[in-house]
Amino acid sequence: MPLKQLTPLSKILCVSAVCAGFFMASVLMADARAGQYATSKSPYWRVGDINKDLSNLCQKRLFNQVRKLNLHIGYLGNVGKGVTGVAKKYWNLKDPTNVGVPGLTYHFYNDGHSNCKVYSAGKPEKR
Repeated sequence: MPLKQLTPLSKILCVSAVCAGFFMASVLMADARAGQYATSKSPYWRVGDINKDLSNLCQKRLFNQVRKLNLHIGYLGNVGKGVTGVAKKYWNLKDPTNVGVPGLTYHFYNDGHSNCKVYSAGKPEKR
């Protein structure tokens, strides 16, 4: 039915339905990106200093993110593409051996896999 033949009420309902559709699409798109902290064109390994001991613990599932990629950074450059998940001592960090340091931010590449790498960035808090 052409728009000219619709009653005023039908026109209002059609416009409302279209607006509701656009609103829902924007909500869904925002939710899909809710955990993305940032993007970078640098390689993922430049996010911090690799910590081999923490990487080994990550591979053994003894130092990991509580929710993988809850907050993450996407690396989009031509070299070193990837995603790292972010965790801190008292936020999103599973640390049963208590080796995490307050003040440092931990970036996890391939968390939970046999090639997991943990990079640390920031400065430890003074006690």
